[in-house]
Amino acid sequence: MSIVAMMSEDTKTLAERRGIALTLPPKECGTGRLPKRLLTPLIKVQKLQRGLYLKAKRKEVKRFYSLYDKVYRWDVLSESWKRIRANKGCAGVDGKTIEDIEAKGVKQFLKEIQIELKAKAYRPQSIKRVYIPKPNGDKRPLGIPTIKDRVIQMAVKIIIEPIFEADFQDCSYGFRPKYSAHQALKKIKGLLRKGYTQVIDADLKSYFDTIPHSRLLKLIAKRIVDKNILRLINLWLKAGVVSEGAISRNSVTGTPQGGVISPLLANIYLNELDKIWKERYERKLNAHLVRYADDFVILTPRQPQEALKTLYMIIGKLNLSLNEEKTKILDMEKDRLTFLGFSFKKIYDIRRKARYIISFPSAEAMKAIRNRIRKLTSYRIPEKVGVIVSRLNPVIRGWANYFIEGNSSKWFGQLRHYTENKIRRFIQKRRLSRGFGFGIYPDQYLYKEIGLYYLTTNRLRLSSERF
Repeated sequence: MSIVAMMSEDTKTLAERRGIALTLPPKECGTGRLPKRLLTPLIKVQKLQRGLYLKAKRKEVKRFYSLYDKVYRWDVLSESWKRIRANKGCAGVDGKTIEDIEAKGVKQFLKEIQIELKAKAYRPQSIKRVYIPKPNGDKRPLGIPTIKDRVIQMAVKIIIEPIFEADFQDCSYGFRPKYSAHQALKKIKGLLRKGYTQVIDADLKSYFDTIPHSRLLKLIAKRIVDKNILRLINLWLKAGVVSEGAISRNSVTGTPQGGVISPLLANIYLNELDKIWKERYERKLNAHLVRYADDFVILTPRQPQEALKTLYMIIGKLNLSLNEEKTKILDMEKDRLTFLGFSFKKIYDIRRKARYIISFPSAEAMKAIRNRIRKLTSYRIPEKVGVIVSRLNPVIRGWANYFIEGNSSKWFGQLRHYTENKIRRFIQKRRLSRGFGFGIYPDQYLYKEIGLYYLTTNRLRLSSERF
């Protein structure tokens, strides 16, 4: 007898992906549940998370007293390691990389973590501060914990995230399971089409550096009563930051960008804004909030001054502040909104004799991808063109997968021609030839011979089908 009838579609997919047989001997069938040997760590963790979510969803005031022992369960630690390994990332202050841990033995590494957590002897190390460039030329500070700290943070996140997911509002789209930036963009576009054309483009001032620890911990404690979980979170919040050889500590505010658990903590704190707006002001002001992490907009069909005044009041009560230089009111009848890399604009179609909203890659997004392509195709790189293309293709494909939403054909065409010219120029420079090589290296050569990824907004067309 086949076990397929007893399995959900998700379980069947997982079993097939991992090469697990979907048939069993007769004595193991007819029990109505999946045999233990088919319960992988991922399936066990998902089952645990589902149970926690349902308990939290059934009762808004439900508090969880015993969670710490679940953090060091072997299936939770194993799944936590897999997620950290998939995210890759560089070493923390201890210098240990993913490869170093694998060389020594992942099982031994996780066993040591389990023993340390059981004994309640774990203490996080300081966070390594690095800076990454922003499109506007500034630098964004990131805090990188050690891999060990990241694994434990991920384990705690696996346990507590479903509990807070039960409380989060549907206007929040950032760093949440089954939510995405594309959903936020679709929501904005839908509201703009319905006439919500007065937009408050809000920007929080140094949000991740200004989250008050005491208030954040109080919000967490409304659901999590387990003192050991709260102790871990408090330790991570107060961990020192190593920058240029010196350790600095801020025991009052802030959670470092780059920490595994930081996005969840940020969402827990800003959920207060979401709840207050949803329950008190969305209908009263006819104004909709759309938030992705600390980036958010408010859309309304009428004068937005009252909504902005209300926003200032709520943000002040949360001990946060808006960046007054970047927070602005836009009239979409004449202005352009940029959010999550997309620009929204209302245009007039002469043929249809109507105005409608389009979305496309912003100027900043186009500048950033051109800079990346230019660096990858520099003729000073001592590599063959095939190697350059193999490095370039994942970058172009990833960019295309994100910006394929909306009305992006024109911008895809511009970037396609830019990339083609850069590759031709690279080949000419490496061969010490003059010119751009338009006649020598036609499109057929670029896409068919050396395998350059073809940028197109047609989801059904493969990169090489054109040729």
